[in-house]
Amino acid sequence: MEILLSLFVLSGSLTAIFSGFEISAKLNSYAVFEAEAAFLAEREIELAKSELLKGNLKATKPQKLKSRFRLKPGWKLVTLLTLPDQDDTVRLQVRIKHNDRIFQLESFLFLPQGANNNG
Repeated sequence: MEILLSLFVLSGSLTAIFSGFEISAKLNSYAVFEAEAAFLAEREIELAKSELLKGNLKATKPQKLKSRFRLKPGWKLVTLLTLPDQDDTVRLQVRIKHNDRIFQLESFLFLPQGANNNG
């Protein structure tokens, strides 16, 4: 009887440990996705900000910007650029999709009237 009880406790413990490994692997996979997506989004935002400040990109209409970098297969990246608001602030939003996961990052850039961005 004691052997059966100890085997029952041991099997329950092993089941709990192995289910913890599965959850840990899923969390690690999501963390790797978020880290890479954050890197890609930040790179796209900084590039768009640089182009806006140099005047190579105009904030005259809302736009969807394509990525200038090659992405891994299955990854989709879209950068949205809005018109300046009443405070002359442009909103940049990058959305990255991979399978069922989505990552979104937003940033704002102050572009005063008369700067290079308006022509």
